[in-house]
Amino acid sequence: MTSTSSDTPTAFVRPLSIDRTLDVPVGAQLRGQLEYGIACGEISRGTRLPSVRELSQELGVAHVTVAQVYKELLGLGLIVTARGRGTYVADAPRVPGGPDQARLRALLSETIGQAQREGFTLRQIGEVTGVLLARAGQRAQEGACVLLVGLFADTTRSYAADLQLALRPGDRVQTVTLGELRRGAGLEQAHTADVVLALAHRLTETQALLPGVDVIPVGFIPSPATRAALAGLSPLARVAVVATFEDFLPTFLAGVRRFAPHVSALSATHLQAPGLQATLEGADVIVYATGSDMVRDLVPGTPAFEYRHMIDPRDVEGLVLPAVEARRKEPHDPD
Repeated sequence: MTSTSSDTPTAFVRPLSIDRTLDVPVGAQLRGQLEYGIACGEISRGTRLPSVRELSQELGVAHVTVAQVYKELLGLGLIVTARGRGTYVADAPRVPGGPDQARLRALLSETIGQAQREGFTLRQIGEVTGVLLARAGQRAQEGACVLLVGLFADTTRSYAADLQLALRPGDRVQTVTLGELRRGAGLEQAHTADVVLALAHRLTETQALLPGVDVIPVGFIPSPATRAALAGLSPLARVAVVATFEDFLPTFLAGVRRFAPHVSALSATHLQAPGLQATLEGADVIVYATGSDMVRDLVPGTPAFEYRHMIDPRDVEGLVLPAVEARRKEPHDPD
């Protein structure tokens, strides 16, 4: 990712807040809100973020805490700094526009000239070229291969199934998790795939596991089914909100409130919290984050559903499909 080059950056409008009633460190809350907001597109790419001092004063948080959060997000590649201009959400990666046609003409001219110098006629060159093009065309019809790198196997497969619908017949989407890559599984898939995708907030980690591989980050948004389920909750229901990672608890809770503003009895916890069992037992409905499905087993009689996401359609249209098409146009070695 590169720093934004926009002369009129988007104004930062997403409200940030610190909930001091939650047993989550202030720095973790701030990082979680910014990381999730950027990854799910609520904080647009190219947005100019408040300075460390501005955000520190606005939230009543120590200067050093905000500075550390910005440092961590910078390390993840989610934000960039521009000397004298401030801190911005990193721009989308540049999608290659396909091979240079002038370079292709030069290569073919050189090859034809070399063949003629070795005694081959233009007719012979044309016949062999036609055969090679036919073979390459047959191979191209096999479709493009997209590899999606995720966190949890089931959820990643769900993302892949949605993405498959946006691709051409014959294209295929494969999946691998970061955990599998750490164990050495899926490395061959990554190096042979036409396009490799990673969740935006896990881009740096993915790139570290796949050196030399071009990885495109994609954001995510709450799925339509999630929004509908939250909107359908009873206003009288006592709802327990369970986050998988402590850092994302405030953001997760805010997301539930956003789509279920009519529910007032909300209690929030996370998977490692000591009071998890008691919170679950006091709820009529449980809304749990991806990766926390084990809470169903803790209170088997209580209705529960997962707060699922989907790949942001804007990234599918603006990043994934152009990258697939650019790769599709590249000539294949006919072996």
